[in-house]
Amino acid sequence: MKYIIRTCILLVLPIWNLYSQRPVILTEDARTLGAGHIESGIGIEYYKKSQAPANDFPQSQIRLLVSSTHIGVAENVDLDLDWRGRLLARFEHGEEGSDWGDLMIASKINLITEREITPSIGIRSAVKLPNTSYLPYRLGSDQTDYYLHLLISKMIQNVNLSLNVGLGILGNPGAAGSQDDSYIYSAAATVPIGDRFQSFAEVFGFTGYFENDHKLIMRFGTSMELQGLQWNLYGSVRAVGDNRDFATAFESSENWSVALFIKKDFQI
Repeated sequence: MKYIIRTCILLVLPIWNLYSQRPVILTEDARTLGAGHIESGIGIEYYKKSQAPANDFPQSQIRLLVSSTHIGVAENVDLDLDWRGRLLARFEHGEEGSDWGDLMIASKINLITEREITPSIGIRSAVKLPNTSYLPYRLGSDQTDYYLHLLISKMIQNVNLSLNVGLGILGNPGAAGSQDDSYIYSAAATVPIGDRFQSFAEVFGFTGYFENDHKLIMRFGTSMELQGLQWNLYGSVRAVGDNRDFATAFESSENWSVALFIKKDFQI
């Protein structure tokens, strides 16, 4: 745990924005940032399994320099860049491994603006560029993955509700030409607490054709504005599914996780 503390406070960019919060909130808001608006941030995440499924699977992982930059390229279009940073893994008998994380490039389009009785509706498509290796540490998949989601959001009084449903096409590192088609779903509620705080609760899950595809995690977090930055503390607990991953390590297979992410918004 010492190297977690030594590297925990690595600061860079965000302020307070409700509409684009990855990696803090995995459920995307259907609204977009607006033209010329940029949101960027950096953080650290820690994932833990009570027991690895096998000796050659990591039991814990630290993600250093986890970063995201979301850009409003038009009033209803966002471009998102999300990177998992430096991956440090520890195995059951004390062995360690490391690699660089994958980069996700996504575009989000708001199709229908929220009205008094109707929600905001959008779509988001994303491609994972395979930077993380599958062997020897099983931290990544060496595969290009594709995701497509329908996004629905609605503000009810002061509570922001979002729902995502979609499909993921995931390459299989264990068999050439094989893929896993996963159905992905999530829902989140965000509530402001006073002028400087907000909290969220979220469920995120997926199911597919493979034996270990059925996962559901519950995620919680809180945010605070301080000196022009948004400080986010969040974590997860696995509610359904086992601790074995299909390909990339810690894709909702953790028993629990905790993270700190610091963000800033600015206009160009």
